[in-house]
Amino acid sequence: MKKILLGLSVLGSAACYTVLPTILTRTFSKRIVKSTAQKGLLLTFDDGPNPQYTPQLLDLLKKYKVSAVFFVVAKKALQYPEIIKRMQTEGHVIGIHHYTHQSSFVMTPAILKRQLLKSKQILESITNEPVTLYRPPWGHFNAATLKIANNFQIMMWTSIFGDWKVQTCKSSLLQQLHQARCDGAIYVLHDCGQTFGADHDAPVHMLQTLHHFLEQVTHDGQVFTNPHDWTKQYVHS
Repeated sequence: MKKILLGLSVLGSAACYTVLPTILTRTFSKRIVKSTAQKGLLLTFDDGPNPQYTPQLLDLLKKYKVSAVFFVVAKKALQYPEIIKRMQTEGHVIGIHHYTHQSSFVMTPAILKRQLLKSKQILESITNEPVTLYRPPWGHFNAATLKIANNFQIMMWTSIFGDWKVQTCKSSLLQQLHQARCDGAIYVLHDCGQTFGADHDAPVHMLQTLHHFLEQVTHDGQVFTNPHDWTKQYVHS
C-alpha cells in the first residue's frame, strides 16, 4: 500500500510539473500566440534544418513567394549554418526549438534555461539578428517555462496536421490544409523526420502535398501572412 501511495505521489508531482502546466498554459496564458489576428495564413516549420529536405522546402517557398517561420533545433543549425543563412536571406524568420529536440517535460528549470540561452546564442551568431520567437518541442511546457522564457514570444499554432507520418501525408494532409484555411491561422509542418515518433521519409510526402496545396491556393488568391510584418506589429509593439 505504501508503494502504491508513493507511486501515486510521484505521478502527481510529475503531472504538476509537466502535463498540468502544459494544459493551463496552452488554454489560458496570454503569453502564447495561437493565431496572428492578421489576414492570411502563416506557415511554420519545426525540427530542421535538414540537409536533404530543408533546401527543397526553401526552393518551394521561393517559387510561390511565401515567407515562413522556421523553429530550428540549434544543434542542427550549428551543423548546417549555411541553411540558416539561406532562410534569413530569403526572408524567413528563425525561432528556437531547443538546442536538442527534447521535451520540456524531462528538463529541470536549469537545463531548460541552458537550452534556450545556448540556442539563442548560436542562432544569433549565425544570423547577426535578435532571435525572439520560441516554440517548445511537441508544445510541451513545464512549471518553469513561462518564467524562463520571459524574454521570448512563444508561438503555438492554430492547426497541426500529423505530417510526421507518411500515411497521414498520403491520406489526409492536403484535405486538412484546405479545411484549416482561415485568416490568422498558424500552420505547423515538419521539414525533418529524425525525431521521436516520426517517419524518417515523411518530409518527402509533406513536400509533395505542400506543393499541391500552394499551387491550388495560389490560383485562389490565398494570402499568406508575412512573419516579419507580424513580428514588427506584435512582438515589438
